[in-house]
Amino acid sequence: MRRNEERMDADHIKKLPADIGKALLAGLIAAAAAAILFFVIGLIAGGWAPSAGLESAKNGLLLIASLLLFLLAGMLLMKGKKPEQKPKKNGWRDHFKVIGYKTAIALIAAAFLALASVADYILLRG
Repeated sequence: MRRNEERMDADHIKKLPADIGKALLAGLIAAAAAAILFFVIGLIAGGWAPSAGLESAKNGLLLIASLLLFLLAGMLLMKGKKPEQKPKKNGWRDHFKVIGYKTAIALIAAAFLALASVADYILLRG
């Protein structure tokens, strides 16, 4: 019985980098799409100035990241309040074998913050 538990732990450790990579990639794709949308909105509203587009993209990404982190904080605070019911079919496990949805949301928020930092760095240097 102990060997089987050790094997399962080793399998989880092997699958963990893939799950983290998937969550970060999903976050970067979503953040890039949001950045492009906010950049275009900033360009149009700012009179076609690229700095206005970058500022708008940075502010939009920071807003979305803060909302994601606020959602995550609420989920962490409410964890012990009511018991969760196990769904019969969990579609989350089709995509992520080891990490849970709270960890994935945290990684997605980190990807949004990373892209906002890149936009802020470009504004600072440009």
